[in-house]
Amino acid sequence: MEQREKEIRELALKIFKRRLSFTFKPDVDPAVIQKLVDSEPFQEYIEEATKQYDKRQQALEVNKTYPVVEVPRDGRRGMMGGAYVLAFVYSKYKGNVVVKGYMREVERYVEKNFTHYFVNYSLWYMGSHRDIWQFWNKGAIIFTPTRSSKRGKIDKKDRTFKVRPRCDYSWDVSKEEYERQHKEADEKELVFKRMPKRWIPEFDNF
Repeated sequence: MEQREKEIRELALKIFKRRLSFTFKPDVDPAVIQKLVDSEPFQEYIEEATKQYDKRQQALEVNKTYPVVEVPRDGRRGMMGGAYVLAFVYSKYKGNVVVKGYMREVERYVEKNFTHYFVNYSLWYMGSHRDIWQFWNKGAIIFTPTRSSKRGKIDKKDRTFKVRPRCDYSWDVSKEEYERQHKEADEKELVFKRMPKRWIPEFDNF
């Protein structure tokens, strides 16, 4: 079985199990699973998995000049960390790297192996995906553009990426301290139409 076919099969089974809240018994005969995969109704999941797999490959193709690290699964079960992710890491000391695998393991790998970076976690789940942007220093936050709103026209300033210090929103922060933090964040805020594709010196201020 080719690697592409194998990954599509595994992804189709995952989509099937999640949609139906179904779990195979630990001692299930592999022939039973293969019979399911070969059945006509299951081809719906194969088609959906194929589309998702191809989209992932296209995302990697865009950044084919970056080294790719594949992180193996740790074998733990559960919803947290279960999404497949392509992590586009833009680091100061190690350049640009793509790390792929499942969210829990990938996030752990990135935090362990990189400093001074920002990262786009592109999460893929059952045929759709969403992006999470993070800055390596938890004292800073990346705000992503507002794409649509039910409240009407979106302000131009909300259509941009913003990198700024994180403010303390806890109840025990005084009004004066709250205003001081926001003023400092406003002064340090960086605004981008699109996020840079590399670490830039301005990020050293965070």
